[in-house]
Amino acid sequence: MEQTSDLLSVQNLRVSYRTYAGEVQAVRGVSFTVRKGETIALVGESGCGKSVTAKSIMHLIKTPPGEFKEGSQILFNGEDVLGFEGRRLTQYRGGDCAIVFQDALAALNPTMRVGQQIVENILHHSNLSKKEAKAQAVELLRMVGIPQPERRVRQYPHEFSGGMRQRVMIAIAFACKPRLLIADEPTTALDVTIQAQILNLIHSLQKQNGSSVILITHDLGVVADLADRILVMYAGQIVERGQSEDVFHHPRHPYTVALLKAVPRLDQESGKRLYSIQGTPPDLIHPPEGCPFASRCPYCMEICTREKPDVTQFENAHEAQCWLYALRETPEDAPFARRESAEEGEAHV
Repeated sequence: MEQTSDLLSVQNLRVSYRTYAGEVQAVRGVSFTVRKGETIALVGESGCGKSVTAKSIMHLIKTPPGEFKEGSQILFNGEDVLGFEGRRLTQYRGGDCAIVFQDALAALNPTMRVGQQIVENILHHSNLSKKEAKAQAVELLRMVGIPQPERRVRQYPHEFSGGMRQRVMIAIAFACKPRLLIADEPTTALDVTIQAQILNLIHSLQKQNGSSVILITHDLGVVADLADRILVMYAGQIVERGQSEDVFHHPRHPYTVALLKAVPRLDQESGKRLYSIQGTPPDLIHPPEGCPFASRCPYCMEICTREKPDVTQFENAHEAQCWLYALRETPEDAPFARRESAEEGEAHV
């Protein structure tokens, strides 16, 4: 892939927060790229660093208490995002790159009509007149599927349902046709039917605008049909990455396997207890020296607690950080070991 195809390049991103208890190392050496028109998913439990990564890309980390460590680099179309200031930063946020937060009610201003909030973003990033911006706000609400947009543009956020508020957030985000959209848990607290509608809407608008999308979620089931590539995060690091099909059908890291097992299945036996990952994530004030998942991993070896594993490369740019591959001592009862020996078509989660 040529260098020009990368819209966003994040290299060795390290973000810490100063607290009374100590320095929380929220993101610890994260690197990835996003190609033009591509959808990638950042997946992991709450507290793994997904949202901090998203806020870093938007240059929304407050310093202090937040701090970008030396060597951290975020390039948007070759430009240094962390060096943006003043007018260029204003143009970047909402113009080049937009974000949809998980809690639309908290993200929207409760004292402003939704149309006014859309108009504000349009005027901030374009040369349209106020009248033209108001007309565009109505069309944006219509585009995201809100009925009677001429009337609803004059309503306040509390007059909308959760799903409709999220549609308003998407309308604001796409108002200036951003080249990169970050969707941070956009379906949280919505029922399954509305979740599907919101994700399909984002996908449809992405295709219309040719935008790239970073979809952040803790639910692997949400990204199954949308993401081109999946990055699995744990304790501020990426532990596995690969094409969506490879990660779903041939997960390489024990944590990815555990996440997949935790997704409810329609064919699951009635009354059977849902799977949950035992233990708790590590303390990022004192992060572990070895593999961050070691204390919760059923295949943990002594070396896992002492040294961080190297990245193991597989086919099709699929990679994972796990000692089981480095030492070539994968236990026979490991789900990913069975996939290695299974004949084609027999692999399953």
